[in-house]
Amino acid sequence: MAYLTGPNYPPVLDNTAETERLVQTVKDWSIANGLAIRPPPAVAADADGILAIPAPVTLFPSPFPKSCFEEAKAIQTTYNELYARISRDEEFLGKVVEE
Repeated sequence: MAYLTGPNYPPVLDNTAETERLVQTVKDWSIANGLAIRPPPAVAADADGILAIPAPVTLFPSPFPKSCFEEAKAIQTTYNELYARISRDEEFLGKVVEE
């Protein structure tokens, strides 16, 4: 994975047209695949009829240590179980929301 940490990363986009094309492609993909959010009132007020906008993403992901990725994978099953149990605990959720 040296291509994510070498001198050529992140890649340099040669021109404005290339950058605009890449940004538009990512926006289109995001909306088409449900990676969208409802805009805040200030944004929606400025644009007529906007119901959703692409969620914020990065064009070039930030590299991070492989050990952190492996650690996250190792606890994922336990985390999923915890998340599922919390989602079924109506009493606990009621107390949290109440606060």
